[in-house]
Amino acid sequence: MGINEQKFRNRLRPDSGDKLDDYLSKSLNKKVDQRSPQTENESKTGRKIILVAAIVLAVFFLQNAIGNFSLNPPPISTVFSNVITPGPSEDLLNRMNATMIEMGYTGLTHDDLRELRSEGVTATYISNIRSLGFTDLSLDQAVRLANANVSSAFVAMMMELGYELTIDEYIELRRAGITAHFTSNVHDLGYTDVTIDQLVRMRRIGVTPALIERLQDERGPDVTMEEIIRYRISNQ
Repeated sequence: MGINEQKFRNRLRPDSGDKLDDYLSKSLNKKVDQRSPQTENESKTGRKIILVAAIVLAVFFLQNAIGNFSLNPPPISTVFSNVITPGPSEDLLNRMNATMIEMGYTGLTHDDLRELRSEGVTATYISNIRSLGFTDLSLDQAVRLANANVSSAFVAMMMELGYELTIDEYIELRRAGITAHFTSNVHDLGYTDVTIDQLVRMRRIGVTPALIERLQDERGPDVTMEEIIRYRISNQ
């Protein structure tokens, strides 16, 4: 076999590694290498979150068991609620209690104060209502007022409009949706003697200042509130 023939045969032999296969193999290995750290990091992050949650739960249950041993642990929602949205600080509760004592509300525990605050009753709220003449306000009345969304501003404005009402009457007005602004508009139209019963009836059936003005234009300025109420009832 000549030298030239041997060289020709060598050129016909397949390469030891196909270039396309090498390229695809390297690309695949590169993608795997790129994904692996990310996947590993995500796995580590997930394990860290689970570990932190487990530690928080363990600490809470341990504190609860030490403070008040019970075989019935609190619901998970309560645990996370306490962790995520902590209540008022001890300092705030102490200052609130001092103000409450000055107003004559004694013997309240921190739990009592927290419950009052959860109902929307603060020492400032009670002080403002008392300053409007309700010095014998009970805590139960304060809670009912707050639940009915009776603010000290509403009470003050209704007094300014000439109403001397009881706690229950203020609650009734706010539950019916009566505002000082609505009452003032009715007064401005000439009905300064409108009663709270009429205000409640007007609000419930949909009597508006615009309707009152229209009926005054049609029937004259002397149309009575009862006529307006009856008109609204018959035209609903």
